[in-house]
Amino acid sequence: MIPALIAVLTLFSPDSAQAQSRAAIAGCTWNCYNVDLPLALTVSQVADGGSFVTLEDGSVWEIRLPQRPVAASWQPGDLVELRQVHAPVDRFEILLAKGDTDRAEARLAGRKRVAGSSGQQ
Repeated sequence: MIPALIAVLTLFSPDSAQAQSRAAIAGCTWNCYNVDLPLALTVSQVADGGSFVTLEDGSVWEIRLPQRPVAASWQPGDLVELRQVHAPVDRFEILLAKGDTDRAEARLAGRKRVAGSSGQQ
């Protein structure tokens, strides 16, 4: 009876849950980030009237249509915080937040090569 209890506790331990979640990242299709959020980065570029925001790490984020006017007002050098959206719509699962009022739902659209990088993406 005790070995079965140990096996059950091992299956549901926090360490095994973390290991499973890390393993799932390699082939996941939703919420696939290798960093803990929130994370703050600066804006490098805003394109197409706020449709796309590029951050300092080279990540390019597509902004959800209703928030594009908000993102269009952002300037290079502005600090935005990345947070998780708990009820994402159409896979816009990250919230880019500048200050207390400017918020835009976003989804990762791709990556640009960052100047000075070693060629790895």
